[in-house]
Amino acid sequence: MKRTLTGAVLGLLALVLPLSGAGASPPASLTGLSPSEILSTSLTAARAKGSATTIGATTVLGVHLRETTTSGRRSGYGYESVNGHGGTVVFLHGVIYAKLDAYLVKLDFGTPDPAVANKWISLTRASKYYTALAEGIAFPSVLQQMHPTGTLTTTPLTTTEGVATIGVTGGVNPALDTASGSETLYVATTAPFLPVKVVVKVSQAGVHVTITLTPKNWGVHVTVVAPRNFTSITKTALG
Repeated sequence: MKRTLTGAVLGLLALVLPLSGAGASPPASLTGLSPSEILSTSLTAARAKGSATTIGATTVLGVHLRETTTSGRRSGYGYESVNGHGGTVVFLHGVIYAKLDAYLVKLDFGTPDPAVANKWISLTRASKYYTALAEGIAFPSVLQQMHPTGTLTTTPLTTTEGVATIGVTGGVNPALDTASGSETLYVATTAPFLPVKVVVKVSQAGVHVTITLTPKNWGVHVTVVAPRNFTSITKTALG
C-alpha cells in the first residue's frame, strides 16, 4: 500500500528485503519453529515467487480506501480508490507515473492542482514525492510492508481467507508510515507457507484503525507499460 495513502488517511484524524532467497532448504512443517523462523520461512517463500497482486484496504472517519497493486521485482502498477475517487500509479525503470483525479491529487501531494487532474505526470527520484508514491508498488517494498518488527509472538492456529494459518505479531513496519500499533502476518500452515494476509491495528487521537493487506496471485506475470503522453512533475505547480 502506498505510503502517501496510509499517511494521509491517518492524518485525517528504507530497509528493502533482499531479492535473493536464503540458502537453507525450507522446512517441511512450521511446528516447533520460533516466530522469527516462521516469518523468515514465509517471506523467503514469497521472495522466491517474485511477484504478486496485493489488495490493501482501510476505513477511517468515513474515508474508505482500497488499493490493488500488481508488483514485479523492479516494476509494478496500482489502482487506488478513496471514497469513489480513483487513480493509477505505474512504476517502471525507476520512474513513477501517476494519473489521479483532483481529490487524490490533493490527498497524495498535499496541495490541489486542477491542471494535472486526470492527466499522467512523471516523477523521478529527485522529486520529494517519489519515495511515498513508490512505496508498496515494486515487489521488494511490498514484502517489506508485510514484515512485523520488534519482539514477535505467534497467534493460535486460525483460518484466514479460507486458509489454515498461524499469525506472527509484532510492531508496525515503518514502511507503512502509520502510528504505532501492532502488525500480524498470517502465514499458511502448509508448504510453501506463503503469506495470506497482513492485519495492522493502530490508534491515533483516540481513533482505532485497521489496515489489511491481502496478497494473491503469487508468481503472476507482470507486464508494465509506461503511458505515451505525460508531463514531468517539475513542469507543474506541484514541482
